[in-house]
Amino acid sequence: MKLFRLLSLLGLSVMTFGLAGCPVDDDDDSAVSDDDDATDDDDATDDDDSAATDDDDSAGPDEFVFTDFSAETMVQNDRIGMPAVATALVLDEARKTAYNQAGPAEDAGEAFVPDILGALTTLHGALDDDLAGLSLTPCTVVGDGSGTCAAQGVPLIIPDSLSIDPATDAGFPNGRTLADPVIDVTLAVVLLDLGTHGADTFAGLPLNPATNDKDFGETFPYLALPHE
Repeated sequence: MKLFRLLSLLGLSVMTFGLAGCPVDDDDDSAVSDDDDATDDDDATDDDDSAATDDDDSAGPDEFVFTDFSAETMVQNDRIGMPAVATALVLDEARKTAYNQAGPAEDAGEAFVPDILGALTTLHGALDDDLAGLSLTPCTVVGDGSGTCAAQGVPLIIPDSLSIDPATDAGFPNGRTLADPVIDVTLAVVLLDLGTHGADTFAGLPLNPATNDKDFGETFPYLALPHE
C-alpha cells in the first residue's frame, strides 16, 4: 500500500554515522630522521636531535586533527531541524534545493508555506483512501491547502527548527531523544485527524524494530559502537 511504502521509506532505516578522527602519523617522518641519523655515527648533534625526536614521539600522536575552516567559506546544502520536511513536504526539486539552502528566518517569512500546503494536498490525494482502508480518519485539506492538516502540522514544521524547554521533560517535539519515533509522529500530525487518533498512531504499528540490536551508550555521544 502507498501509505506503508511512504512510512517505510521515511521511518524504517535508522543510520548511525560513526565519527572518526584522523590520527597524526609521525611514523614516516621519524623513520626518515632515524635513518639519516644512523648514517652519521660521529655527529653528536644528530644524536641529540634523534633523542629529542624519540622523546616527543613517545608521548604519542595527537588523537584528532580538526579543520580550521571558517563558516563563511562553507556552503549550506542541507538542513534538517525538523526531519522529513524537505523530504516529503517540498516536492519540486528546485524548490527543495532552495529550501535546503534557506533557514528558519525564511520559514518565518512564509517563503515555503505554499510549497508545504501544496504537498499536503498532494499527499492526501494519494493516501486518504489507504488511510480509510486502515480505519484511520485523515485530517482535512481544502483547495488552498488550509484545513485541519495545516492547523495541526504548520506549528510543528514551520519554522524548520527543533527547540527544547529544559523545564519540561525532553522528548519530541521538545527536543528529541535517540529512541523517539520522530518520522512516525510527524506523519501522523500531517496525515491524521488528531481529534480521533493520537500522534503516536503510526509509531504503534509494527513497521519499525522494537529496539536497537545494541544498547545505547551511557556517555556522550550515547550511540552504540558500530558493528565490526
